[in-house]
Amino acid sequence: MGFFSSLLDGVKSAASAIVDAGKAIVSKAKEVAGKALNWMAEKAESFVGTVKEVWEKAKPIIETVIRPGVQFAAKWAAVNLPTFPWVSGALTAFDKALGVLLAWDQTDMAKKVDAAIKWAISKAKDLRNVWMNETEMAEAEQHEEVLREARGQTRGEAAQGIDIALLITNYAQLASRIKDVLENNNISDFQHYLRLRAAQKLLSDTEKRLTEAQDINAIDNDDLFLTEIAAELLKAQPQISDAQAERLDEIILQRFGKKLIPFVFEELIIAWGVNLSTMEKEWKKLNDNLSKKKVEMRRLETSQRLAELSAEENEKLAKLKAELPKLSAKMEQKRKRTSEMRNYVFAAEGFLQMLEKDPEEFTGKEYMLEDSATVGMLIIDCAQNGKRWEELNEDDQALIIDFANIFEEASRARAAQLVEVEV
Repeated sequence: MGFFSSLLDGVKSAASAIVDAGKAIVSKAKEVAGKALNWMAEKAESFVGTVKEVWEKAKPIIETVIRPGVQFAAKWAAVNLPTFPWVSGALTAFDKALGVLLAWDQTDMAKKVDAAIKWAISKAKDLRNVWMNETEMAEAEQHEEVLREARGQTRGEAAQGIDIALLITNYAQLASRIKDVLENNNISDFQHYLRLRAAQKLLSDTEKRLTEAQDINAIDNDDLFLTEIAAELLKAQPQISDAQAERLDEIILQRFGKKLIPFVFEELIIAWGVNLSTMEKEWKKLNDNLSKKKVEMRRLETSQRLAELSAEENEKLAKLKAELPKLSAKMEQKRKRTSEMRNYVFAAEGFLQMLEKDPEEFTGKEYMLEDSATVGMLIIDCAQNGKRWEELNEDDQALIIDFANIFEEASRARAAQLVEVEV
C-alpha cells in the first residue's frame, strides 16, 4: 500500500498501548477505521471521482482561506525586522554562532554561514515576496546545506541561532513549493492532496509561532522538525521513520488537540464535503430546471387539448418532449451519484471519529463500533476489488446508509470549518 499505510503502522504501537484487552472491540474498530480511510484515500477516484474534479471545487476556498504566509507577511511588511520581541535574541545568537566557528578556525565556514544568515534575514523582512524561482530555490538549498553543516559544530545559544536561520530558510522553500503546486494544479492523487494539506497546516503553524513568539526560546526544535517533515511530505516518495511518526503524533496532539492520523485524514473528509455540497447544488439546479420544463410542457399539452396551438407553441412543445427524457436521465444520474457520494463521505466521517475519540466516549454506543468495523470492511472490499455501489446487496447498502446517516451532521460541520477558519 502507500505512504499513509506506513504512517498508520508508525503510530500503531503508541495507539495500541492505550487500549487494554478489555477494550478489544475499540481496538478492532480503530484498526479497521484506519485501514478503511487509507483504502478510500488510495482508491478514492473509484468512489468520489478524480482528484482533479474535487480539487477544482476545493481549491478556491483553500487558496482564499488558508494561503500560507499571508498573515505573517503582512505583519513583517508593516514593521522593521528588529521590532519583533524574539529577533534581538536571534541576532545575538547569530553572532555567537559565527564566533564559535571563528574560534574553531572555520573562517570559510563562518563566511558561508554569515551569507546564509543574511539571506534568511532578508527573506524574513519580506515574506510577502518570499516565493522563489528555480534559481533562488537552488540558492536557498545551498544555504540550508551550509547551515546544517554548521549546526553540528555549535551548541547552546549559538545552535539556536543556526536553528532560527534554518527555520526561516525552510519556511521560504516550503512556501514556494506549496505555491507552485497550488498554481500549477500539480496534484496527482488524493494521497498527494492529503500530504499537501498536511504540509500547508504545518507551515501555517510555523507562521503562527514566528508571529507570536516573545523570545528566541519560544521557537524550538519542534518548529524546525515540523518544517522538515512538511518538506518531506511534498516529495513524490516521502520517507518518515516510525520514530519521526511518533514524535509528529505527539507534537500535533499538543498543538492541534488531535492525533496525527485524524489530523491528516480530516482533510479528505473536508474536501469531499465541499465536493458533495457542490454536487448537491448542481443536482438541485438540474431538478429545479426539470420541474419548470415539466410544468411548461403540461401547460402546453393542456392548451393543445382545449385549442389549437400556435406554430411557435407547437415547436416549443415538440422541443420539450424531445428534451425532457434526456434531462430526466441526466438528473437521475446526478441524483444517484450524489447519493453514493453522500454515503461514502458521511461513512468516512464515522471512521475518522473512531480514530479521534477515546474508548470512554463510546460507552452506551458500542453498536457504532461494531457497525464501523463492518462498514469499514465493506468499503475496503469495494476499494480492493473495484466494486461499484450497485454491486452491493440491499442489506450492505442499507448498513452503509444507516451508518452514514449517524455522522451526516458532524461531516457537514467539519467541511464548514474550511470556510470559517482564519477568515
